[in-house]
Amino acid sequence: MTENPKHIKSLLSEIESLKAQLEESNSIIDAIREGAVDALVLQKDGQPQIYSIESADYTYRILIEKFGEGALSISEDGLILYCNEYFSILIGIPANKITGTYLVDYMDNPEVFGYLIAGLDGVPSKGEIVLNGNERKIYAYVSMTDLRPNVAAIGVVITDLTEKIKHEADLVQYQNKLEMKVNELHLTNTNLEQFIHVVSHDIKEPLRKILTYTSHLSTTKKELFTDLEIKNLNVIHSSALRLNSLVDDLVKYAFIATVDENIIPISLDKVVNEVIDDLEIAIAESKAVITIDQLPVITASKVQMRQLFANLLSNAIKYSQKDVPPSISITSEIVGTEDMVSEVTACHKISVKDNGIGMDSAHLNKIFTIFQRLHLRNEYSGNGIGLAICKKIMENHHGRIEVESSLTEGSTFHLYFPITR
Repeated sequence: MTENPKHIKSLLSEIESLKAQLEESNSIIDAIREGAVDALVLQKDGQPQIYSIESADYTYRILIEKFGEGALSISEDGLILYCNEYFSILIGIPANKITGTYLVDYMDNPEVFGYLIAGLDGVPSKGEIVLNGNERKIYAYVSMTDLRPNVAAIGVVITDLTEKIKHEADLVQYQNKLEMKVNELHLTNTNLEQFIHVVSHDIKEPLRKILTYTSHLSTTKKELFTDLEIKNLNVIHSSALRLNSLVDDLVKYAFIATVDENIIPISLDKVVNEVIDDLEIAIAESKAVITIDQLPVITASKVQMRQLFANLLSNAIKYSQKDVPPSISITSEIVGTEDMVSEVTACHKISVKDNGIGMDSAHLNKIFTIFQRLHLRNEYSGNGIGLAICKKIMENHHGRIEVESSLTEGSTFHLYFPITR
């Protein structure tokens, strides 16, 4: 029987092709033995299938293995060809049991996988997924990068967001609690304001009657009382006056607890001049001399600024040295601040200096405390609330008040108003 040349030629060509495939297979097997290629052999439908991935440089292999995030390489259909130690620990399954399974097997929302693969259009595809770990759910951020045609695989980086989401949930819960506390505090303040209104009215009304009748008895009915009884009436009258003054000061302090809503740019020059006009009689009687530098315009409550400077100037006049007319100077400058966290970079520093009796340096840390007095009532009047009000006003405006003083040398109060960017 004569052989067909075409048939022989076809057989020879097929033999050459098989030889080439055999050589390629042998080279892959040799490369696997030498460690140049990572190989994964899977049984699929009873047939062994080999997936091979070219090894990276040893340094980079160690880096990926010790990476602080999950690192995978998968096929286009999601078959896991490789996973690092971090992902194995994250899921709670040994790496050799993860390799050869599918990524969607671990996803609580497997439909997202299709969207991520579809998004691989020359750019990384990113999104959030939920993984089913060993008895827990893992919220994660995933980034996929197509490594083809260089490597027949898709690189996957998985970042565990579980702690981050937990912290965010805790923060939201904390903020909700904080808002509730703020609302409770606002309600408490509102109730306190109403209470102060009622109490001040209920106290001041009987006080007014006590003052009226004691004054009437000690002046128009003086002949009906002995000298001792008149003296007792005068004690009652002066005590009622002091209590009336205390109620007024307490109401002022209570309502200065926060900045009022009328926060506007105001000229401190204008405020101080208005206060000087209000104190005209006291200034004239004491022969006080007040000098003022040009003061800045700041954003503040005008009512509280008037209270602030009225208290400071009144004190400077009240606590003057005997037979020495008060000399008061008000100066202004801009100074830097050490606060590098907030938006404040500088402050307006307003200094109110007097030549009064001064204070012992040991007492300077006490004077801004409510009801704190350094002198007897028969020496100087007052309830020890004025400087506490000044401190509260400065706090309301995110500033501070400081004092320098020594006995017989006068006092200087420094006011620091922050300048925002």
